[in-house]
Amino acid sequence: MTVEVVVRDLLAAPPSSWKSPNTIEANTGHAGRVMAAVGPVRVAKLTVSQVEGMLRKMAADGYSRKTIATTRGLLIVALRRAERDGVATRNVAVLAEMPAAAVRVSRSMTPQQVRALLALDLPAWWRAYITVGVMLGLRPGELAGLHWENVDLDAGVMRVRQSLKRVTGQGKARLEYGGLKTRQSKRTLRMPGPVRSALATLRREQAAGRLRLGAGYTGSGLVFAGPAGRPRWPQAIRGEFRALCAEAGIGMWQLRELRHTFVSQMSAAGVDVEVIADHVGHINSNITRAVYRHQLGDEIGEAAAVFDSLYGATS
Repeated sequence: MTVEVVVRDLLAAPPSSWKSPNTIEANTGHAGRVMAAVGPVRVAKLTVSQVEGMLRKMAADGYSRKTIATTRGLLIVALRRAERDGVATRNVAVLAEMPAAAVRVSRSMTPQQVRALLALDLPAWWRAYITVGVMLGLRPGELAGLHWENVDLDAGVMRVRQSLKRVTGQGKARLEYGGLKTRQSKRTLRMPGPVRSALATLRREQAAGRLRLGAGYTGSGLVFAGPAGRPRWPQAIRGEFRALCAEAGIGMWQLRELRHTFVSQMSAAGVDVEVIADHVGHINSNITRAVYRHQLGDEIGEAAAVFDSLYGATS
């Protein structure tokens, strides 16, 4: 029995802990890497050195330490089942050492980089998407699931109520509406002027497109819909965003880093982390500090301000 067989058996009957379709999709990707590297090897003949070679190659190819560890973890689970069934006598993946690999840290754009991006001759869709991402800090799934009924341009408020994500089931990928990540993710945000302006322009353009296409327009009500009103696939959005960043000369960026940019700019402006946590929909500010520790300012000045006020600055 080969490694590929036991890995495919794992995918066919996944553990109960793999509850989310996104978890299954991610583990399918990890399984693909395992099968490409050591799939043809018989389980009884698989060595620690072969597993470590696979992990080292992943590190050399630029995979993050987290991805490498998760891939190794999937192989551990598959071989544990092989041990249970008497196919393997030891779990060599447990014995394999992790290679040195970079810990991938999400970054945040500087105001200059944001301006360079917005200075492009952007379609209304992209100008609105980037502006909302940077100035309101929505998650990519929240942006994808935003409906016009939750955007009040006159009152200047946006209600975040659902998300849209790519999920995989029975070998097919589909887009599916779902709840938000946490209870606190359900939030109502006041929109800055540039956000209202960009969304108003996008709405006018969509109305013109609806008239032009007539019955060919689906009328899904999505803010960030495709030209015919249907939801857009995340991978297409990611690819276009990378191309725009390259055109602006600001390097390569991920969609989620628009949200990191929002947190960084709020922190740099002196906004309290508790308020930032409310804006991004976290359960509490501890989550914000943990996830965005590289984007939060490290200067704590409240005590200085209090005691300068009480006793006066002497120097």
